[in-house]
Amino acid sequence: MGNKNKAIGKQSPPQRRSGNTSRHADAPDAAATSWPPFKPELPVTQLIFDTPVPALLDQIVLLRNFWPRSLCRDYVTFLSGLPLTTTPGRPRRGEATRVNDRFQIQDAQFSQRLWLQTGLRDAVLEDSVKHLW
Repeated sequence: MGNKNKAIGKQSPPQRRSGNTSRHADAPDAAATSWPPFKPELPVTQLIFDTPVPALLDQIVLLRNFWPRSLCRDYVTFLSGLPLTTTPGRPRRGEATRVNDRFQIQDAQFSQRLWLQTGLRDAVLEDSVKHLW
């Protein structure tokens, strides 16, 4: 049966497994994925990159408040119902065991919506952050 700890952003407790260390869900069809709409309509506002760790200025950036709280909640709920894949739990020597549930899909239409309808394009192409990419 399924693992009750599956949720976006949560780690499953380490489990001993033999043989194949990952469980693969069938890859979902991008055309069959009915993404929640961007509602309320997202205003294209100026999104500002934040560097949470000054020492990692050119390595880690955050785009805070990218989605309104209600839309973020809708997507977390939606993604929680999708088939997740558990990553392998066999660490390298000296590393901690990490077992995460993930969802992966290639969906050009959703990517296009995200890029054009959210202000992401304008934020990423801003002159002040072009050096990051």
